[in-house]
Amino acid sequence: MREKSCMIVVPENEEDIRIEKVLARLENSNDIKMTGELKKKKNEEDDDIPGVAMTLSIDGREYKIALAVLHVEIPEFFRTVHAFSDLDFQKIEKIQVDMCVEMEYSKDFLTSYHDQLRIINLLVPGHLAVMDMPSEKVISGRWVKLAAESQVPPAPRYLFTVQAISGDGDEVWLHTHGLKRCGLPELEILGSNKDMFNTHYSVIESMAVRMIENEEALQPYEPMFLAWLTEDIAMVTTVVDWREGLKHYPDVELGKAEDRDEYHSQDTEAVMLYLHEDDVDAKKVERVQFLDKYIGHNTMFMVSNEETNRMRKLAQERIEYVKTIMDLKDPDVHVLLKIGLQVDKEFIDPESDPETQKEHIWFELKEIKKKLLKEVFVCELTQKPYYVKKMDEGSIGKYTVSDVTDWIIFTKERRYTPDDAYMLNL
Repeated sequence: MREKSCMIVVPENEEDIRIEKVLARLENSNDIKMTGELKKKKNEEDDDIPGVAMTLSIDGREYKIALAVLHVEIPEFFRTVHAFSDLDFQKIEKIQVDMCVEMEYSKDFLTSYHDQLRIINLLVPGHLAVMDMPSEKVISGRWVKLAAESQVPPAPRYLFTVQAISGDGDEVWLHTHGLKRCGLPELEILGSNKDMFNTHYSVIESMAVRMIENEEALQPYEPMFLAWLTEDIAMVTTVVDWREGLKHYPDVELGKAEDRDEYHSQDTEAVMLYLHEDDVDAKKVERVQFLDKYIGHNTMFMVSNEETNRMRKLAQERIEYVKTIMDLKDPDVHVLLKIGLQVDKEFIDPESDPETQKEHIWFELKEIKKKLLKEVFVCELTQKPYYVKKMDEGSIGKYTVSDVTDWIIFTKERRYTPDDAYMLNL
């Protein structure tokens, strides 16, 4: 099931991807080292264009890497997930030579993805864009640089894409691309429609993220708690082989056997529901659509402690973007900080770590004061907390960087988050 992860790097300068220059950068690196012998690898398109294979070590982790010089037009169906300037698009169109960086992932999927970006950033430092072939998406070279230089890995959702396939009618077939490089099955939801596919997108995305975090596939008929739809109704999902899933959708027009190419016929599983606790033992599954009237209305999809910590670390690592924008004192700029508030004693679970029992809530940043060797964020609460009774909407508080778990910068043009903060430098 596990496929190799191939990323096509579009360089700013075609000379940058000459093999001898690439190897020279590797030779001078302190963080990424080649172990073993360098092997020549034939290019399938042109024997005169060189390719090489090697083993690289990053922080004690080893990967088998293949490099090849070739040209790949960006497929029309690839999703562009980052904003590009008009100038960048013009440069991309002129480039006639790209570099493929192919590697096998370890069982630590997110670290492997991050390491692949680090390898690309070292080998081809001037990159306009990267085509992530497994997930069928185009990512910004500037984003790759920012992510590669970060101590915090990107969000798990970057490892895959959820595609929505529609026909002449209202029906939509959702399926993922990119999970097979992790040795995971691709996921799909059959029989969605144009009113609900965005909500179903959240379901399939949440399941894929959980599998990446767990570093293992959900087994057929194995239950996964995914979300609270109301105070009393939980969403518990599972997966079945797509052929079994089709039996529950006899009227669908999309996703039938004759619609599928080889990729979507193998290692692909349909998302299904368990409606009652007893259904798990009986392996009685139902269509996702059985809970449509509840999904999307204050749905609280589960976010793991690992992902919360990752987001917190990224927000704190890139807090300088917030400080810089606040220094401009632009009245059209507004900043929200998500602060982790310690919940009241009556809500604390004595068997859990108190540090993890926080309510994460949005504040508007009013000003930054410098106090001794650190900054203090003066913030106004935007909503009433559930588990901190002494605070109310409009309450003013003072916090430090260590309290911040996320942030958003709003300008006239758009909003910026820690993930796409590179856009502030354009």
